[in-house]
Amino acid sequence: MQDIIWNRACLDFGGPSPAEGDRALAALLQAHGRVMSGGVVHALESLSVEELSEAIVGFRYFGLPRAAEVLAQAWDDSEECEDRLDRMYEAAIPDDGAIELAFRLKLTACPSAFAPA
Repeated sequence: MQDIIWNRACLDFGGPSPAEGDRALAALLQAHGRVMSGGVVHALESLSVEELSEAIVGFRYFGLPRAAEVLAQAWDDSEECEDRLDRMYEAAIPDDGAIELAFRLKLTACPSAFAPA
């Protein structure tokens, strides 16, 4: 069930009838993927205002407020800013396992927050 929900969030933005948890996971994973491919500033530049807002909500929803705070930071294109934001994000999300754990905990605590698998 976990894999179905995770894959649905990755590939289909939560599926055809996403529940609150599906939408939060999809938004979080979209932002995380962009951070992993090009850094925090890349994610901030490439996400729409709505996508960024949804990602911040998603990180908070899954109990990852430090990552949400990184995405909410004021930023510029300087190398110093990029390095600082990347270090902050890495401290908040040291690896994909941090997101996977937060997802599993939320799914266990509140399975009704996700559409049926």
